[in-house]
Amino acid sequence: MSTLKSVVSAAQARDEVRDYVAQELNIDPELVQTRVAFNRELPWADGRTRPCFLVEWAEPNGRDGVAIAGPYTHNFFEFSRADAYQLGAQNAWRQQLLNLYAGCELVVRARLTQSLTDVADPTRLALIQQNLEERTNWRVGVNVSLRDFLRLGTDEYYIFNGSWVWNPNYRYSHLKGFIPYGSKTLMELPKQEFIPVKSHSPFEAIPPLGEDGAYPGELVSFIIVKNNQILETRALDLYARTLMNQVALFYALGREHGPFQIDLQEQQ
Repeated sequence: MSTLKSVVSAAQARDEVRDYVAQELNIDPELVQTRVAFNRELPWADGRTRPCFLVEWAEPNGRDGVAIAGPYTHNFFEFSRADAYQLGAQNAWRQQLLNLYAGCELVVRARLTQSLTDVADPTRLALIQQNLEERTNWRVGVNVSLRDFLRLGTDEYYIFNGSWVWNPNYRYSHLKGFIPYGSKTLMELPKQEFIPVKSHSPFEAIPPLGEDGAYPGELVSFIIVKNNQILETRALDLYARTLMNQVALFYALGREHGPFQIDLQEQQ
């Protein structure tokens, strides 16, 4: 959750995050240590430039994390500081958190101002899920179910639980992408309720069905669809994807619309 309290200085940001974390953990604010790791004037969704502070925090029992204070305050209780650092190099992990911060604001704003924001059209939903599970595709969605839905203006965002299984009737070409072997493209999945999925790169030769009855695949746990288009997450390494799994809707919105942008080459 976030608080709508704009801050304009590093000292205010430290105090705001300290008090917020202390309240959430039900401890004395004096026990929470805070440090501003990044601050910058950045353009916000309303077109104005706002100060933004990325604050690291820690408490005596060893729990720590990262929060952002700016137009509003938000703490990412899903991540420890070590988790945040795994989201990329110095400015890359900061950018990821800024995107999540913006995504959270966009989700909250949509849900407060738009009617039927969380209601997906059942016919369209069924068609999208059917397309994800189509067994003639070069990759097939398995264990697919809708986790979250949001309509932002005219765009619709679907967050599905699910994983990809690579269709063994396709091969990969760096020039032409995925090409079927011969005329057969239909993938026959094991006849069992739960389909195990193995981590595997689509850029390597696809091995045969394993002894455990599993096809090689990529365990991602979530699939993002914007309108009828899949938003790829393979650019994230597996660890980062596991973290983003917890905040997939914020990630989708922030990546597409996040107004905060920092120079990934700049060090400070």
